[in-house]
Amino acid sequence: MFQILLTTIFLTYTILSWRNFKLGLLLLTGLLPVYLLRFDIGPIPSTALEILILISIVVWILKLRDLKFRKGVWQYAPTIRPWIKPTILLIAAASIAVTVAPDPFSALGIWKAYFIEPILVAVMMFSCFDKKDFESALKALEISSIVLSVIGILQYLTGLGIPTPWDIELRITSIFDYPNALGLFLAPIVAMAIVRLSSCRRGVLQYTPTDVAIWIATALFGTIAIILSETEAALVAIPVALIITFLLSPKRVWHAKLMPKWRVGFEVLAVLIILVALIPTVREKIFLQDYSGQVRISQWVETAHLLQDHFVFGAGLNGYPTVLAEYHDPTLYEIFQYPHNIFLNIWVELGLLGLIAFFWFVFLILKTVLKSYSANKLQSETLALLAVFLVILIHGLVDVPYFKNDLAVMSWIFVGALIANKKSY
Repeated sequence: MFQILLTTIFLTYTILSWRNFKLGLLLLTGLLPVYLLRFDIGPIPSTALEILILISIVVWILKLRDLKFRKGVWQYAPTIRPWIKPTILLIAAASIAVTVAPDPFSALGIWKAYFIEPILVAVMMFSCFDKKDFESALKALEISSIVLSVIGILQYLTGLGIPTPWDIELRITSIFDYPNALGLFLAPIVAMAIVRLSSCRRGVLQYTPTDVAIWIATALFGTIAIILSETEAALVAIPVALIITFLLSPKRVWHAKLMPKWRVGFEVLAVLIILVALIPTVREKIFLQDYSGQVRISQWVETAHLLQDHFVFGAGLNGYPTVLAEYHDPTLYEIFQYPHNIFLNIWVELGLLGLIAFFWFVFLILKTVLKSYSANKLQSETLALLAVFLVILIHGLVDVPYFKNDLAVMSWIFVGALIANKKSY
């Protein structure tokens, strides 16, 4: 029955993509969590998301015979060009990481799912999307987040469908295997929706009542779901990212009378400082003084010892749990898949080349935002994406915001949307 259902989905998606390739990519964007549908093709493990991406690639290659379709990618040539070298460096780092990994076969799967396929999704979007299409892709992510949030809230209300051991604590997971997976998916989308909602006045951001309804639902249900999943890092990352974004925004983007930027920004910051000072639980979480924080610190210390011996190449893709065993004290806690810090995650998986590529991308993102700011062209769409990347970076200080099938593709969609928005400056 499961095979019949999957076959029907794949055939339907193939027909839809062939008839309307843009719509197929938008549907793919909204279906990123289907990576949870896993199966084997012979000896090779795969996911429904991966098959949908492969179908898209085949249809895309066949459609490249159409000159009108093919030349669309050139509209982004000037804005894409600075991003080509770090992308090539990232692919090179991931390829080298496969060769040094303890298990090259599993590493090859990670290489394919977390790097090659997400990058190809971005390339396919550039070949046929305009700015409005990228906006639709972001809307597809918002709709997906609403669905996931509602499922999670229903879990909390009914107590049904929460996997062990999270059911004891009543931490919702929605369709994911663990609570933090839900928080990692929702956090950047919620921040994006809040920024877009805060700047939706005529003359600043073109919007419809449907757009506003989607942003409100995304922000409301997403925030509730993150709270119920108890993804504490997301609850810190979102307000901090919003404050930074808010303080960087030009006056013309916000309602000056309703939201005096500097006053509100500093008031919110003052409230956060008071909360940290007066509430012991909040202070412990912020400064990693609780049990989970101490585990993180211990992880980072052990990872630092690992990197002393594997400074250049790291542990290779999917190699961290194996390589860390030599440096790990088994009496403290189990070995995790990643060290739960965005810099260490990249270093141990991709080596120094991967870390250089990451900082290169951060530089380009900041350059794009600052350049548009200095030219007085900082648009609300760019601000929303700035909030997205800030959430990813801040959340990533204690978690893993990229090395997962859905998060990897979503990250490249965000990068694509930023590049497409830059083209309109």
